[in-house]
Amino acid sequence: MFPTFFIEIQQLNSLKMKTKIKKDWYGRLKSVEELHNDATLWISEINFINDEIRFLNHLLSSNYIDFLEAGLDKKIKGMIKKLDTEKNMGNILYKNIILHKKIMRELIETKSVTSNKNYLETHKKLEREVYVYFKKYRKIKKNIFNLVESIMRKKEQKKLVGVNHLN
Repeated sequence: MFPTFFIEIQQLNSLKMKTKIKKDWYGRLKSVEELHNDATLWISEINFINDEIRFLNHLLSSNYIDFLEAGLDKKIKGMIKKLDTEKNMGNILYKNIILHKKIMRELIETKSVTSNKNYLETHKKLEREVYVYFKKYRKIKKNIFNLVESIMRKKEQKKLVGVNHLN
């Protein structure tokens, strides 16, 4: 009836389906490997954001005199506070994700990841929290870059005006 390769493909697909975890969010299936990859990516992104926060704090402090001259000291202090808040939130998320991965390892060993609805709900919740964290951080970073860029333009304009007065 059916060619042999068709039956083999069906059997292969059947095996793949058994290794998938049904997710009731987004209406698709995710494997244990994909769940693990999600958590690994989140950790990597949080580590990168921590490096960026260190850079942004340095950027704000190295231009602080220019911000004072522009009357932006309160705004800069507010941005530094927001960065600190985001760093703390990132550290909390990081610890939660590490714990989540540890639980995943234990569930994989007992082959009970697919039957643990609590784990899948926790993954979904972490996914939302990480998304909100990334989005909020990017908005703060964009605001900092826009502010620094505007101050640098003003500083450059002052230099140009000073050069023109000398000529």
